[in-house]
Amino acid sequence: MRLPHLARRPRRLAGHHRRGLRGDRPPAPQPWPARPDRPGRGPPGPPRPAPHHRHRTPPSGPAAQRADLRQIVTTIDRTTPRGIRDTALILVGFAGALRRSELAALTVNDIEAKPAGLLLHLRRSKTDPERRGQVVGIAHGQHALTDPIAALDAWLAVRGTAAGPVFTSMRPGLTSLEPISGNAVSNIVKDRARAAGLSPERITGHSLRAGHATSAALAGIGVDRIAAQTRHRRIDVLIERYIRPVQALQTTSSRDLGL
Repeated sequence: MRLPHLARRPRRLAGHHRRGLRGDRPPAPQPWPARPDRPGRGPPGPPRPAPHHRHRTPPSGPAAQRADLRQIVTTIDRTTPRGIRDTALILVGFAGALRRSELAALTVNDIEAKPAGLLLHLRRSKTDPERRGQVVGIAHGQHALTDPIAALDAWLAVRGTAAGPVFTSMRPGLTSLEPISGNAVSNIVKDRARAAGLSPERITGHSLRAGHATSAALAGIGVDRIAAQTRHRRIDVLIERYIRPVQALQTTSSRDLGL
C-alpha cells in the first residue's frame, strides 16, 4: 500500500519511513561501557602525546669554595695514615673536578707524572659511557697546605705503589688495598667538613667537583677551560648550575644600593 503523504518523496526516503512503520528500524548505537575508575565515561582513547618540557637537570650538591677547602684540610691531622689519605682525596678531587665514583675507581696505574703536574687517566666516567677513556690534568699547587700533588705523594708513600686503587679502605691500625666506594668518598668529605665546623648538609661528596667549577669561574677562567676540566657534555648545565649563580653575585646591583 502506497502512503499518500509520501507519494512525491524520494523512494529511498519513503522506504526509510516504511521500515520505521514496520518496526524494523536498525537499533540505535549503544554507548561504550563505562570505565570502573571513571563512572559515566567511555573507554580510553588513544594516549595523548607527552607534553614537551624543557630538559631539567636535577639539582646538585652545594659547591665547596677555596676558603672551605682550606678550613677542612687545616683541621686534618696529617700525622696519621687516615688523615694523609683524606687530605689527598679531598685535594685531588677538588683540583681535578672529579666525581666520587672517579675518585673511588682511580688506580695507581692511572697516574702519569709529568714535570708540570699529573695526568689522571680515567678509564670510565659518567660522561664516557663508551669507556674510551678521559684524561684529567692536575697542576702543582702554589701553597704547601693545599698542594694536591704533594698530598698525593704523601699518601702513596704510606700506601705504597703496588697496583690497585689509589684511595683504599682503612681499618684500625691497618692500611689495606681494598677499594673504597663512592659513598665512602662522600662520607669522608662530610665527616671532615663536620670536624672543621662546616655543615655536612652543605658540603657533600659532589661539593669538590662543584667547588672547582665555581672557584674557577670566580678566578675569571673561561667557560671552555672549565668545561674541559669538568668534562661536562652539556655546556648549558655547567653555565646554569655553576657559573651563572657566581656571576650573579659578582654583578648584582644590590651592592651599590647603600643598604
